[in-house]
Amino acid sequence: MTRYLRAFGRPTFLLGANYWSRAGGPRMWEEARWDEATVAAEVANMRALGMNACRAFLFLPTMMPSPPRVDQAALERLQRLCALAEQAELALLPSLLVGHMSGENFGFPGQRGRSPYSDAEVVAWERALARAAAGALCGSKAVAAWVLSNEMPLWGGAAPVDVIAAWAKLLAGELRAAAAPETPIGTGDGVMNLRGGQNGFDADALASVVDYVGPHAYPADADPIRQALFCEFAIRSLEYLGKPVLFEEFGCSSAQAGEAEQAAYWRETISTAMATGAAGALGWCLSDFALSAEAPYRHHPFELGFGVLRADGSEKPAAGAVRAAGEWVRALDWDALDFFAPRAAIVRPSYLETTYPFSWEERSRMVHGLLSAYALARKAGLQAQVVPETHSLDRYDLILVPSTQKLLAPTWEKILLRAADGATVYWSYFGGDYDFHQGMWCHLFETLSGCRHRLRYGVPDVPATEVVELLGDGLALRARAAGGPFARSLLPIEPAGARVVARDTAGRAALTQHAVGRGTVFFLAYPWEFYLGEQVAPEDTSHALYAYLAAAAGVAPAYPASDPRVHTHLVRAAREDLVWALNRSWDPVEAEVDAPGGGGTFAPKEVRVLRVPRG
Repeated sequence: MTRYLRAFGRPTFLLGANYWSRAGGPRMWEEARWDEATVAAEVANMRALGMNACRAFLFLPTMMPSPPRVDQAALERLQRLCALAEQAELALLPSLLVGHMSGENFGFPGQRGRSPYSDAEVVAWERALARAAAGALCGSKAVAAWVLSNEMPLWGGAAPVDVIAAWAKLLAGELRAAAAPETPIGTGDGVMNLRGGQNGFDADALASVVDYVGPHAYPADADPIRQALFCEFAIRSLEYLGKPVLFEEFGCSSAQAGEAEQAAYWRETISTAMATGAAGALGWCLSDFALSAEAPYRHHPFELGFGVLRADGSEKPAAGAVRAAGEWVRALDWDALDFFAPRAAIVRPSYLETTYPFSWEERSRMVHGLLSAYALARKAGLQAQVVPETHSLDRYDLILVPSTQKLLAPTWEKILLRAADGATVYWSYFGGDYDFHQGMWCHLFETLSGCRHRLRYGVPDVPATEVVELLGDGLALRARAAGGPFARSLLPIEPAGARVVARDTAGRAALTQHAVGRGTVFFLAYPWEFYLGEQVAPEDTSHALYAYLAAAAGVAPAYPASDPRVHTHLVRAAREDLVWALNRSWDPVEAEVDAPGGGGTFAPKEVRVLRVPRG
């Protein structure tokens, strides 16, 4: 897998910002708002901060005020930005169709609600703009990639997968024909399907069209560890595609976080992207704005404060986080780094984004459960990828199926075969979101688990106590039951060849282990990850279960930390191991990592890069 895009001919981690000039905001390309001296100063600011890339935006009402005519003066100003970027060796990622921006849709004058994917005239306008813009920047060394849009689903809406794939292929073809053919292309949609549902921008369907994948994430979660891990979760959820994963947008407004806390978030997210093997991290955005009288900021005023620079050009603390990351960007030979390949997989049900006939599920609940499983894995020191159920699981030694009611029938069979071939499988029960089609949708339960279930049709087995405790084989797990009666229900089981590992306080079998061929299957009769996903549980110790599973699978963590709030990533350089150690907590943490400089108190959100020479 090629992890990195090229900046001025060299593969590297792209560290940068999404960019509007503070002088003009989205209207910076208009004659009355273009301030080249300010633009030049901002390009210099970016380079001084250690940034090597920025994403620019072609605001549709300015670039094409009277479709199909492209405003040549606006294009010339874009060319001037490109020339300034090339002179400063700042890689540029122009975004072509910018109809959505910061809480408002603008679109083409005269579009009148017509589809940007299928209306022949609107698509012809898009093609014309693609040819003109790519032609204007053709030959520039600064252009590192073209981006088709900015969060297109928010402007264009959802459409069938095949319609979006055909539209993206058409526009990408126009860009490749007018620009250097080898210029990478991304869609700019933000991969919003990671949150569940299908807007048509299907990552698998677009994989043959794009050269990189660009998630956008602004996560919120009542649990601070889960919130901290979402960006990493997003990266790990896209690696299976075998494309560079560029974290195209992240950030927070100073209205949403204090300036010191904003800096901590930038530091954590950039470090996560570096340590996980992402192609780069582009924060939103370079500068605050003093544009409160105009849309979209008049009605979304928090959008005025996302910058690492204030509206007067002075630096916020987040600028220091960028500058520190920039030192690593310059110091490392990124293309020579070797990243730890996870041996554990968390299976993502296709029901998260596919609507099957007469099947209903709460997709936000599914995401919470998957993210809770990912958090448990990281707390246990495990590196894990999130893999769609329709993809191969062959290279993984530990396969995690957390709080799962539904998988496709061939997937259950594939999991059984993987166990027989030597993998360790873990599956925890989930009884369903609703009282219709409740219970598990697995047709080979006894073969897989070595247990018989004793479900009563249509009647959930609700835990008798609000707090569920499981004990056995050194494990002591405790969680608060959550959800409605079917969601919180347990599965009554009787061993039929399986070994009981842990029981609940009523003495019922709760966690079992069953030998299948050369492998083993662990089954948990409670929806543990669902319970955790519905509550704030930063002090939860359920990661002990995942550590137990990892030991059973022979998947040992590299450079584990002694405290589950400190997470490590191993990256191998030519002559040394680089160990990123991140305190995911907002509290000071005493922890030990078996590496020079890895001990003592980690300050809130502290990031250390530990250098371990190899003999």
